[in-house]
Amino acid sequence: MFTKKNAYIILAVIIIFGAFLRFYKLGDNAFVADEFLDINSTYAYFKTGVWQNWDFNFGQVNSENVFAARDERAWIYKWQVAKIFQFLPPTEGVARSVSALWSVLTIFLIYLTGSYFTKNKTIGLLGAGLFALSVQGIEMGRRLRMYAMFLPVYLLFSWLIFRFLEEKYEGKNGFLRRFSEKWDINPVYLIPAFLGGILSLMTHQLTANIVFVIGFYLLWGAIRIYKKEKIYRNKYFIILSLAVLGIILAGIIAPKEIASFSRELQFFNNHWEYIGIALSDYSNGILAIMLLVLGAYFICRKQELSQEGNFLVISFLVPLLAAIFLWSRNVGAQYIFFIKPFVIILIAAGIYYLAKFLKDNLGEYGKKAYLLTIIILLLILPNYAYFFQSVNTYNQTSQSDNPNYRKIFTYFKKAKNEGDVLITRNFRNYYWSGTKVKVFDFGGELAKEKLSIADIQKITAENKSGWFIFSDNDESYIANEVITYAQKNWEKISNVQVRGKITVYHWGSSI
Repeated sequence: MFTKKNAYIILAVIIIFGAFLRFYKLGDNAFVADEFLDINSTYAYFKTGVWQNWDFNFGQVNSENVFAARDERAWIYKWQVAKIFQFLPPTEGVARSVSALWSVLTIFLIYLTGSYFTKNKTIGLLGAGLFALSVQGIEMGRRLRMYAMFLPVYLLFSWLIFRFLEEKYEGKNGFLRRFSEKWDINPVYLIPAFLGGILSLMTHQLTANIVFVIGFYLLWGAIRIYKKEKIYRNKYFIILSLAVLGIILAGIIAPKEIASFSRELQFFNNHWEYIGIALSDYSNGILAIMLLVLGAYFICRKQELSQEGNFLVISFLVPLLAAIFLWSRNVGAQYIFFIKPFVIILIAAGIYYLAKFLKDNLGEYGKKAYLLTIIILLLILPNYAYFFQSVNTYNQTSQSDNPNYRKIFTYFKKAKNEGDVLITRNFRNYYWSGTKVKVFDFGGELAKEKLSIADIQKITAENKSGWFIFSDNDESYIANEVITYAQKNWEKISNVQVRGKITVYHWGSSI
């Protein structure tokens, strides 16, 4: 059993190690995908105080911004990044540091919640250690996206709701004490839970999954009480009824707002990939599932922990099933990231209870078996191989899923001639900052038509020389005949700086 001092020493070591994994070479890899959208809108807010889209190419707000609807998304997260720009330059590492800090904070929060839900500091430490080593946790913590903040905020929100529903008020206020005894809730956590929900919702709309989680938890509680006492008038049934009534009224009063949360729900999807994504941190998925089930079993069977155990299982399982069967969006690890703490706590509990079982049943060898089991599982379960791969969050090569736009556009800036134009996805203009080159943009989530051969012919007729730069991900926005035309008529650039899943063509004057 850990003493409080030893537990905090171990936790400090875990946090320091986790911080190293998140801050090491934080700015080495180039921005990718939606990071460009966030750096554009964040820097525009830093410069103007308004959520807009910044054009680094010309050093001004982009007047032709097609991403206006996205500029204010997760503003509570991006506001923190903008504030850092008041003191530090807008480099990749600086911009991503907010995510890294939130990810480090999450290590501590998983220790707190893991210890709370299981009433066991060892499980809390195991959970903190597993998240410190989590590949997804590290990658999200090294990305300029709101998900690194959303996970701990959603976890805190969930924790506060549980404490509101299941704890007893033990303060000195007589009114609150009587209220708590009558309704079997802790009213002290009502306002913090409400504020936590607002903060979570401002970070990401996936917060709406809490409706399903709490709904199933309340239904489970109502059924459990009815089976035990044969009465349906209990806090679970009453709160569930009020919640359903509230949702119906909200649908009548604010149908558009409710529709914004429900429009991506659709029966019947088949996204089984989410199971693999949820377990991708581990070297062996079957072992991870076995430990998860073992942890859930031992927590839920303990009378004093049955409510906590069921809450953990429901918080993990309900959003996962919703992602598989209900979500009508592209499958992505970032969308299911917020359930990771519940997965980790259950797996940590599985490790602990397996070790404890051996300790209790192996007599004089029990203590050694206990320590050896924990050590072995911590050595074989996490995906350590990731850290030795040639392509990971610390190394970006030509084999990476995303091109190194920094190198590619550095080459373009050096090689371009006066009067050259550029055909590319303009939202990546961070990497040709200050060039003031004329850009012909194409594609994007709001694009109605692909880049056509007519577009190309018009551009080349009006401009004697230029560049056509696109990644593999951009090809869905380009008509096939455009690529065929470029292959036949333009020079394809081959250079050490132009590597990976990207293609660069040049036409006109020699370079």
